[in-house]
Amino acid sequence: MSDTTTALPGPVAAPKKKNRLQQIVDVLWMPTLAVLTSFLIIGIVIWITSGSLETVFKAYNGMIRGALIKERGLSESLVATVPYIFLSLGVAVGFKTGLFNIGVEGQFYIGSVAAAFVGQAITGLPALIHLPLAILAGAAGGAIWAGIPGFLKAKTGAHEVITTIMMNYISFRLVELLVSGPLKDKHSTAVQTAPSQPSAWVWTLYSIPERLKDPLNALGVALFVAFIFYMIGRWLISSTTLKQRFVGARQQNLASLIFGGVIGLISFFVLPLLTSAWWPFQDKYDRLHIGLILAIVAAVVVWWLLWKTSLGFELRTVGANTNAARYAGINITRSIITSMAISGALAGIAGAIEVLGVSACHCLPMFFSSGYGFESIAIALMAKNDPFGILAAAFLWGAIRNGADLMELNSGVSKYIISLIQALALLFVSAPELLRTIWRIPASKGTEGEAVQSTRLGG
Repeated sequence: MSDTTTALPGPVAAPKKKNRLQQIVDVLWMPTLAVLTSFLIIGIVIWITSGSLETVFKAYNGMIRGALIKERGLSESLVATVPYIFLSLGVAVGFKTGLFNIGVEGQFYIGSVAAAFVGQAITGLPALIHLPLAILAGAAGGAIWAGIPGFLKAKTGAHEVITTIMMNYISFRLVELLVSGPLKDKHSTAVQTAPSQPSAWVWTLYSIPERLKDPLNALGVALFVAFIFYMIGRWLISSTTLKQRFVGARQQNLASLIFGGVIGLISFFVLPLLTSAWWPFQDKYDRLHIGLILAIVAAVVVWWLLWKTSLGFELRTVGANTNAARYAGINITRSIITSMAISGALAGIAGAIEVLGVSACHCLPMFFSSGYGFESIAIALMAKNDPFGILAAAFLWGAIRNGADLMELNSGVSKYIISLIQALALLFVSAPELLRTIWRIPASKGTEGEAVQSTRLGG
């Protein structure tokens, strides 16, 4: 009889938790490789079809110059980035709940017409009230329009892809009817709404020093700054050793309020003086506006909502497994409608900012969107629905879009080839095993199911 004993396995070490930077790198490295591969493949196609390697370099040189280097190139790329960010965040919220909101383009339209109406119909309000009111009108329009498919999905099981596509076409025709009919500017030969009141305009960065000379505008900015630093205070207290110094959530919240209030009060007095003395944005023809700041804040808010709140947990649980969520007592109907409403609100804000900040007439012309909503679906998928990944992917899309014209002028290569670059990038992100095969990258531990996982809407 053997006297040997079998050694018991030791305790399994818990996997080391990655910090936020490592998580962002994990999210972005595959899409980055996908984009570079797409540019390489399209470069080969241009080389073969043109018969000249020089044409490839001319094309990409023109794209880079147009997007980043030429006068106002970078700022115009950022202007194009703003609607992509809002729309992609809206798509991502839906994806995280297992919903394919393909109707963000229509919600973009409804938000724009709602903001255009509030911007021109209401008079006599200061910018402190009028601008937020117009943006909120756009958000409400988009939320209501997206809430309809959400309600149908929750109550009848109607598939959101079908209903949102239908709602897209309804919104296109409805906006055309409103712009050419009751909202048409009677003093213009063009088919467009009446111009918005200056108090409802989204500020360009160039105009900020002049705007802050108005104490009410300075107060509005101070309130915004106070809110931002209140949220920063909440984060600092909850994620650092400062939490030990405050007993209970009430003290933590009070400390954050004081922190934000003090910073806001300082900004009310200091920012007007500082911007009058020195301001880096001196080009009065530069269209870059404060919508970029709002878009970055929106990305942070969406991240906080999805990963730091009970509502976000419920939405992600519904997206991961509806049956498990129902068993856990989560209200599925409420989660679906809420998710679609948030998604539509973000799309509506994008439309409002385009009308109030980018449109030359500060109005809604008959045709003003160039497929932002549909391209944003690809951006959300490419960023794997990560709000911070969306910031990078949206800038890439905006830069490519802005650089396409100079690429065509510089090399003779059609600007529509950027659609092939974007399509290939999305293909490689959706099928990472294809990219691994091309570059002979071995699958690392924990990525065996990556290809399957990438097809799930929740990311």
